[in-house]
Amino acid sequence: MTAPFVQFAKFPLFLVVLVSEFLLFPMGARATTELILQLDSSWRYDSNPLRFTDDAKLPAALGINSKQDTILSNDVRVLLVQPLDSPETRLVFTGQLGHRSYRELTQLTNTEYAYNASLEWRSGEIWKGKLSHSEEQQLYDYLNGTLTTRDMIHRMTDNAAVSLQLTPDIEIPFTIRVRRDGYDISENQVFNSNERSLDASIHLRSTTSSNISIGLRSTDVLFPLRNVAQANTLDSGYQDKELYLASDWQYSVLTRLSGRIAAMQRTYATLDLKNFSAVTAELKILHDYSARTRLTAELWTRPYPITDSAILYTTASGAQLGAKWQSTEKTQVTMMASKEQQQHQYANTVPGQLNPTLNRVRVGGSLTYAVTRDMQFYVDGFRDQLDQGLLGGNIGQTVLRTGLEYTFENIGGLAQRTGFGKR
Repeated sequence: MTAPFVQFAKFPLFLVVLVSEFLLFPMGARATTELILQLDSSWRYDSNPLRFTDDAKLPAALGINSKQDTILSNDVRVLLVQPLDSPETRLVFTGQLGHRSYRELTQLTNTEYAYNASLEWRSGEIWKGKLSHSEEQQLYDYLNGTLTTRDMIHRMTDNAAVSLQLTPDIEIPFTIRVRRDGYDISENQVFNSNERSLDASIHLRSTTSSNISIGLRSTDVLFPLRNVAQANTLDSGYQDKELYLASDWQYSVLTRLSGRIAAMQRTYATLDLKNFSAVTAELKILHDYSARTRLTAELWTRPYPITDSAILYTTASGAQLGAKWQSTEKTQVTMMASKEQQQHQYANTVPGQLNPTLNRVRVGGSLTYAVTRDMQFYVDGFRDQLDQGLLGGNIGQTVLRTGLEYTFENIGGLAQRTGFGKR
């Protein structure tokens, strides 16, 4: 078995060198540098990692008699902040490297990583911006047991943002983002994509810590590996145009609301009959019930892609309730429950065919106990139940995880202030 953190060949070498330099270089030589290092080891039980239906018979090729498995994980996370000529001009690096070792489904054992390196800058009183580059490698999110081999998702994102501060309360930001997604195995490479988006808006602030943005976003998505037959069914790309309104409103000292609503128009490259318009919306409410208890509520409706060659896109509408309770100085408890309805839009629709509707219910929670100032023990988990309706049997999954996390910070309270690794 491959030992955790040995597979550095898959992690960008210059990032390993960068992190090593900060860890080994004397602290006194860079007093203004902010550093957080986290080490996390956990054990996880997963009743259905490949998400078979409840009545499914396991393929003989898997060589196992049960859908469940246990996974050992080891992670290292880092945050580095290096101010340059001012506190508002700085280099920021966040990264995570982790190893997942499956006991039965050994083909799923993998090394995951993610990092983001950015330059945040300000020039005078009116100009500021951010340049960033990020990459990540994660295990594919399995859908329904039809795929049992390991697949890794690779994502690379470049982002450039510049903002003009007209007055202390009026700002005009402009953002360009380029993203590339890729899969390892041929079954999923039909969903490899290149995405480019442009976003321009007007951002207004108030003296009550509230703000509102009105903007336009245009997103072009291209699927470069689709052959003629696949393009005839799923198309080779599309363009989304959105007119949106986003707001963050401090309703009272105890209650804050944030949300985004957009009118979206999708235009496919060749499948004109599949073009559609939709209203997308997201709303989140935070309410501090007491000094130790925070309640949350979320609502959403939006289309999103899915890695199923029979489905063009899925529209998800749902709601979630959550609570966070700091029961003691060392103990924190969180709970959540959500319900979501998913409606698939088939790629090839024939007369009389119904687009299936799925219903998903998830409940979960966590318990965190601060063993010491730098170390915490945690237990978390969830139960997920997907009713597939016309598509077949239900899919159930129960996940329970327990672990120990150590955090080093060179400035006291830095992890809490930045929210890094916050559970």
